[in-house]
Amino acid sequence: MTTSKSGFSLASWNSTPNKEQDQRNQQRIKTINHEATIFAEDIISLSCTVSDMSKAGAMLVANTPNLTIEQDVPLTVSIQSAGKKLTRNAIVRWVIISNDEMRFGVQYVDHVKLEPATHQLDIEQVKIDPACTLRIPSSLAVRRKVLPFLEQQGVIHVACCNVNNISMVNTIERMIKAPVVLWNVEQEKLEKVLKQVYGNSQPAPILPGKASANDEKTSDAVDLGDKLLYAAYIREASDIHIDPTHKGARIRFRVDGQLETYDSIQQDIYTELASRIKVMANLDIAEKRAPQDGRFSHQFVSGGKRIDMRVATLPTKYGERITMRLLAVNTEGLTLNKLGFTDNNRTMIERFLRRTQGLMIMTGPTGSGKTTTLYASIRLLLAERDVNIITVEDPIEYEINGVAQCEIDPASDKLDFAKALRSILRHDPDVVMLGEIRDKETADIAIKAALTGHMVLGTLHTNSAAATVTRLIDMGVQPYLIAAALRLAVAQRLLRRLCTHCRISRPLTEQEAISIFHPELTGTQVYDPTGCVYCGDKGYAGRIGLYEILELNESWARDVADEKGEAVLTDNMRKSGVHSLLDDAIEKLVSGQTSFSEVLQIASSW
Repeated sequence: MTTSKSGFSLASWNSTPNKEQDQRNQQRIKTINHEATIFAEDIISLSCTVSDMSKAGAMLVANTPNLTIEQDVPLTVSIQSAGKKLTRNAIVRWVIISNDEMRFGVQYVDHVKLEPATHQLDIEQVKIDPACTLRIPSSLAVRRKVLPFLEQQGVIHVACCNVNNISMVNTIERMIKAPVVLWNVEQEKLEKVLKQVYGNSQPAPILPGKASANDEKTSDAVDLGDKLLYAAYIREASDIHIDPTHKGARIRFRVDGQLETYDSIQQDIYTELASRIKVMANLDIAEKRAPQDGRFSHQFVSGGKRIDMRVATLPTKYGERITMRLLAVNTEGLTLNKLGFTDNNRTMIERFLRRTQGLMIMTGPTGSGKTTTLYASIRLLLAERDVNIITVEDPIEYEINGVAQCEIDPASDKLDFAKALRSILRHDPDVVMLGEIRDKETADIAIKAALTGHMVLGTLHTNSAAATVTRLIDMGVQPYLIAAALRLAVAQRLLRRLCTHCRISRPLTEQEAISIFHPELTGTQVYDPTGCVYCGDKGYAGRIGLYEILELNESWARDVADEKGEAVLTDNMRKSGVHSLLDDAIEKLVSGQTSFSEVLQIASSW
């Protein structure tokens, strides 16, 4: 047996590391129910069990009497346990074969190869962790042009313009009490991001749970509430969840559709924070036994970003659960070519938008990006011609210049979707957008508007594009009216987009290919997430849309009018080559835009 490299010989594996650095990086952990799949040049997939593992490698066990693995062979290893998956490139450092069992040690290889000493970081593409940015005063960050943006294994990564400034490193390390890694950044880009993060250099709010002992004072509750909103804005969260427990409360953000824990706070801090949020949302702070809804607008710093918040409270066993939705986001990127449309799908959308009348309906579950796509469509209309656009929404999610936006009042009967729509038709609109078609009355008015020379954009909750017709008929709309008015039905979902800096390729296994109903894709190269400084060590950066578009032609419209049903319409779509949501997901999987685990969510929903 030859001696291997980097401390990964068999003797090294069996010895106990002594140095503190070795203990941190290579300390092995015995594993339970960890399964691994390895991929090599001549192996599509080999199943193994994981005996133990560390941050630097793993010992694997395979029962393969007819297969051997050579030392120093490069391979890809994918380890899975309890719903979590780790994929890494690796090198075999030692092999032991006894009877029908083969044990071998693999050392992970860094495939990202982003080194602070040689790589210039594009700070505008980095996912910034607000827990890091708030660890130094904003005045210091802006003055010294430094930005802490990520914590990995106890080390803080900092963007700066001068990586050779030793005194600055010492100052930051003393302040945050952790080792620091500096990344070189273009000064102009760093100044732009610093302005977005810290505004006009007003003092940063205090972190929750680390504030002074006087948190019960109102001023501290204000600071805590401001900090929470600020952190959610920096993290680009869509929702803030505050869940009370018997010890206090857990704070979580929903980022890219996934919940991630941000912090835990004590009971007295939670009580003050809940009261502060209820005051901001104009809710009754004395009422704790009934659900309440409210909203408010908040501006972080002078001249800084303003966000709109929607607040809901719900009495639970340990106190009021508070959920806040951030409604105002950066709308500059709301264009159709950035949402994930294929060229063919975008052409169909744009072809409809160049008409002067007709009905387009977006379908999908809550949070699937329907409204975002409608806003992108409105931006295209505004850019191409002078039109009178009026929207009816609950609530207004984005503010767009040049659009009259009407918000319904669910708390009273004075203004609902149907009443607003009837009034809008007297204002000579070219385009009408309905936030949601909820009932027969609204659907009837929308369809009649589409038949009388208006372009109508709306949303429904259905699982597919063809199901739009079924849903409208269930509401009581006559099939012949649907056939005459409906021109486009678009089903939409959102999947997380892989970080292009750290994604790792591997072949698709036979079992995986069968699970997405395409066994012929076995061996096709796909990508898994890993994590790097750009994506905040998550492996994903943003989300991408999946689309299924039903463009109602004359023949299909006749089938709708004849009430031939959803199944016939779906069959005609497939025969004509219209991609389903799963087809679109698989296309994005093969092209490396998303991962197998994300696509499996779409496949398992059918």
